[in-house]
Amino acid sequence: MKSKGMSLVIDRVAFLSGDVSGRNSPVRPPWSIAEFDFRSTCNSCGNCLNSCPTQIIIPGRGRMPQLSFEKGECTFCGNCVDSCETAALNRNIDTWNLKASIDESTCLAYQRVECRSCEDNCESRAIRFTARIGNVGQPVLNLESCTGCGACYSTCPSRAIKIKTVPYEVQQ
Repeated sequence: MKSKGMSLVIDRVAFLSGDVSGRNSPVRPPWSIAEFDFRSTCNSCGNCLNSCPTQIIIPGRGRMPQLSFEKGECTFCGNCVDSCETAALNRNIDTWNLKASIDESTCLAYQRVECRSCEDNCESRAIRFTARIGNVGQPVLNLESCTGCGACYSTCPSRAIKIKTVPYEVQQ
């Protein structure tokens, strides 16, 4: 989706999927250009999939690369960018706006079960547990520290961790 002046340009994929807002776009690899431009630039060659050491880049709709944190995390190694033939992935672009969230209804700690797998795997220490007298600690997520790497996702036994695209704050 691209805005030109007062008119809104929506590509075919967004229109046919009913996602004209772009909220349900797949999670692309780091350093991806804007989704509208990505879909018209990426040639689905698969180089980024083959170059990812953690194998979290998978083929999505139209064989275009998207991330799946089921197998692991993004280490931000840059191999995907280095292998990109079309510049759909570009180090000069910082569009990584992924953050973790914790679903309290399924998180084991909120069910009074001791579990700290998300904290143990969070290298940036964005997830910390607060001590509670007579109860198990509960996770506290610092979104400013969260890199959106997904390290907490695959280790969560109850799938309480979600990795979501968050909108950038509008600068005034």
